[in-house]
Amino acid sequence: MKSVLTSLRFSPYKKELIDWSLIQIKGKDRESFFQGQVTNDLSSLEIGSAHLTSRLNRGGKLQSFFYLARIQDCLYILCPKILEEIIILDFNKFIIMDDVELSVIKRLLYLFFNPLKINKDEFLFSLVFNGINAAISFYDIDHLPEVNEIELEEIRILNGYPIWGKDINESNFINDSFLNQIAISYKKGCFLGQETVAKIQNNRGAAYYPVLLKLESDQVVPLINFSIDNIKAGKINYQVNNYLQANLMRDFRVEGKTLELEIGDYKIKAVVSYLPYFKNQTYKEISSELYHLGVNEFQSSNIESAMNFMIRAIEFDPEYSDAYESVGVILGRNENYQEAINWMEKLLLVNPSSVMAHTNKSLYLMKLGKIEEAEAEKAKATVKSFSVFGEESKNKKRIEEEKKKKNEDINRREMMFNQVLEIDPEDTIALFGLGDVYYFREKYFESVNVLEKVVVLDEKYSAAYLLLGKALEALGNLERAEQVYKKGIDIASKRGDMMPANEMQTKLNQLIMISGRT
Repeated sequence: MKSVLTSLRFSPYKKELIDWSLIQIKGKDRESFFQGQVTNDLSSLEIGSAHLTSRLNRGGKLQSFFYLARIQDCLYILCPKILEEIIILDFNKFIIMDDVELSVIKRLLYLFFNPLKINKDEFLFSLVFNGINAAISFYDIDHLPEVNEIELEEIRILNGYPIWGKDINESNFINDSFLNQIAISYKKGCFLGQETVAKIQNNRGAAYYPVLLKLESDQVVPLINFSIDNIKAGKINYQVNNYLQANLMRDFRVEGKTLELEIGDYKIKAVVSYLPYFKNQTYKEISSELYHLGVNEFQSSNIESAMNFMIRAIEFDPEYSDAYESVGVILGRNENYQEAINWMEKLLLVNPSSVMAHTNKSLYLMKLGKIEEAEAEKAKATVKSFSVFGEESKNKKRIEEEKKKKNEDINRREMMFNQVLEIDPEDTIALFGLGDVYYFREKYFESVNVLEKVVVLDEKYSAAYLLLGKALEALGNLERAEQVYKKGIDIASKRGDMMPANEMQTKLNQLIMISGRT
């Protein structure tokens, strides 16, 4: 995948949505009706934006999925054309007394990726399309280049966005696909099929779920079923370079875990990674990524490239003060002092409290021989630095107060756990809590003793293995910690306790790296 400025993730492009349909929803009951009919939370959606949602049947099986947009005077459904009729017929069956009307809009649709410099009045609504910021419009923009469809498809695969009829269909629960992370709210209240899918979610999750498997090389792998230790472990759906997207069995679905895949007649190692591949998706996240790419370019003495990354970072987040300062500093080092001063003035517009803006301006004015102006900027920097010190003092006091409250809470918890243990010395919840208290106080030996008892009393207590391993690490007993993590990962993954399983896998990988093994 490209990581340069011309990549789809970092630049504006357009796509004509030939195979997509737009359905308009009118009527005073439209929002209350759809809130109870689809999986995502419409009430949380901002005006002018859209999110992915889905439609389930009473048994929790998928009937369709689509983007639902919330506009001031209507709703819109954006869906693949193959789902248009299915969606309209499905909802019309449930519209009885509600004032809701669906109609297809017969107009050309355009999708603009990263529409940074386009007037928002030209948008119908904004959305995240395959993990990329985008907007829908009825109008073309001639100067925008067409999207590279191969790159778009690779991003779709790596980010886990499914295609109807290829990756998912009406035989699937929403829990079986990445839609379970991006198209459903389990907290919004009732919707059709909720009871079934919530039960699956709360009971270890889907048996098979899409993940990425990172190979050591980009050798081509057949898109077939695979096994692990002679157990049917999953199916490979796609390959992009050295990454496979595959539906993986729950027991092996631990991030960072190295697996040996048995594919046909040969074996290949792969490391589990969770979707999406591109974690940074909001404008601010993309801006930060661009900024750090710019820093790397600057450290490699690629000055022009560094500047380009910094400026693009500002386009994604016009209030990113570090990027303004970096551009100014780069210009100053290249002796473009007046331009550097201009950028420091831009920095002050987005961050009026910046001390470095005045400090750098003073330096550059001095270089230009403007002594009085330089002294004035130096004085401003001094005044603002006092304000900064005042804020630091407030923060220090706040941290001390929080620490005091934390210690009081720890003391209260310790008393409560000891009271429980006086009644039942083998209460695993109280023992675990006491082990956590000891760990917080850095009494690692005592913590280990208590937690060892917990995992004997309850061999499936996933969180206890994690805390026990951390306490053993703190004591320097790395070999024993490694053994605990391995056992804990196996237990937690089988129980569907993925948070402790993932953290233990990360800890285990770090220990293996320290020992020099692979």
